[in-house]
Amino acid sequence: MQEGRARKHIVTALGAAMYALLAGFGHQAERLGTAGESEPLRALLVAAALFVPAYALLAWLLRRGECGVERVQRKTEFHAGRAFLMILACYMPMLLITFPGSFAYDVPFQLEQVFTGKYSSHHPLAHTLLLGGLVKLGHHIGNINLGAALYTAIQMAALAACFALTCASISRQSGARAARWAAAFFALYPLHMMMAVNATKDVLFSGLFVLTLALVREALLVERPGVKLAAGIALCGAGMLLLRNNALYAMAVWLVLLLAMHRRRALRVAAVSLVAVVLCMGANNAMKAATGAAEGDLCEMLSWPIQQLARARNLHGDQLTQEEKQAVDELMPKESWRLYDPTISDPVKFEFDTKAFLSDPGKYAKVYLSVAKKCPKAYWDALLVHTYSFWYPYQRYGVSGYYLQMGISDQFYDWCDFERISSQSLMPRVLASLSWRFGAQGAMQIPGIGILFNMGVIVWVMLYFVIRDAYMGRWKAFACALLPVLLWGTFLLGPVMAGRYVYPFVCCLPVMASYAKHGNTRNKMDEDGHGE
Repeated sequence: MQEGRARKHIVTALGAAMYALLAGFGHQAERLGTAGESEPLRALLVAAALFVPAYALLAWLLRRGECGVERVQRKTEFHAGRAFLMILACYMPMLLITFPGSFAYDVPFQLEQVFTGKYSSHHPLAHTLLLGGLVKLGHHIGNINLGAALYTAIQMAALAACFALTCASISRQSGARAARWAAAFFALYPLHMMMAVNATKDVLFSGLFVLTLALVREALLVERPGVKLAAGIALCGAGMLLLRNNALYAMAVWLVLLLAMHRRRALRVAAVSLVAVVLCMGANNAMKAATGAAEGDLCEMLSWPIQQLARARNLHGDQLTQEEKQAVDELMPKESWRLYDPTISDPVKFEFDTKAFLSDPGKYAKVYLSVAKKCPKAYWDALLVHTYSFWYPYQRYGVSGYYLQMGISDQFYDWCDFERISSQSLMPRVLASLSWRFGAQGAMQIPGIGILFNMGVIVWVMLYFVIRDAYMGRWKAFACALLPVLLWGTFLLGPVMAGRYVYPFVCCLPVMASYAKHGNTRNKMDEDGHGE
């Protein structure tokens, strides 16, 4: 009993300290802009002042959350098939609004690969082949929009199926009531409707990711995972990993942590997860061999250094030596460092000379470190401004580019000499309104509503559920919750913070919110493969 009380106080204190620090530094980051400078000491003082109220609020929330354990099990039925139909039906109006769907973001680049036969692993090959193959099918039969609509329909159905199966797993873990709440969230939360028709890899990845998370947690809670449950983890996990390389990095670290925390009790789950990794790597290598795909550009992994060097070169060029300036100019030719945008690395990253960097990485690493010694605050500020929207509940959407790009992109089709995908919306005024009111700023211009789609708020809620598991000593659920947290860490290294990048964590919330105790989960998947 005494140990439990100590754990709760420690977890609450650590959680409050984390929230206070994020709030203190996030408040500054939102106001830095292109040329501002942070005040770390002031941010720490603000965090110190926020600690006590944060502790009190978090302690109250955790005590309230603990009361929900008593309502875990319900002897009622949950029907995954009905949930699938309900969720899919809720997405259909958005298809009519955006018909044949939203084809923006990376779609032109992916279609170029399929139509020209020059493939690259810059984008997931599995998604490129699926998307491009269906669009090319429409082109061959004389209606490219039909192929695009077919892709959207398949994506909608796949997403709804992933969500319905996730709810079924929640039902087996926490009862039908929790599953119904989850189904309602997947059906009615507007971001799901809008993402369902967006032809971006993030959609299918998010559906498979949350289903994998639910099945992994279920496997940890039962004593002996059955064959169907193990197969579900292996197949869904492999599909999820095929759609995002950073998920593979998160999975690798998570497996180490899982085995360190639970050792023999997690061996089966770890083994099945490793099978998913092997299946992913095998399938990916096969697709690369079949398509002759070139490797992606290394600069995609260098968003932080690129932003930091560009900010230092812009604001503190007078502090750099001629050799340092020349090195930066070699990496960012034609003074592309002047294109520096604090919230997105793409303008500079697209001009980054990867070949120059690879010709002598040691030289440029030394330059990076030497500039860091002279401009440490510029590096720190570049990091803050680039990432804050993903860990601080911002008051305005301050990221360059749309929160969620909708409609059809008309750019980057210089390779195309035939009919392109075109918007045939049945409700063009509604589409235009959504693109402006929601897509551009994530509804932040609508008081109260914007908070539901605020990326920082969504991440804070996710982190609360992780803290709650530790507070209650639910270590198996806590171990599972670390997987989305690790994935979130990889997104912080990315080129920009946008609505589609936060989507996997939105999808995970129902799983992380549901209660389940060891021994309460019945392994019925081998019996019928669906929920109670």
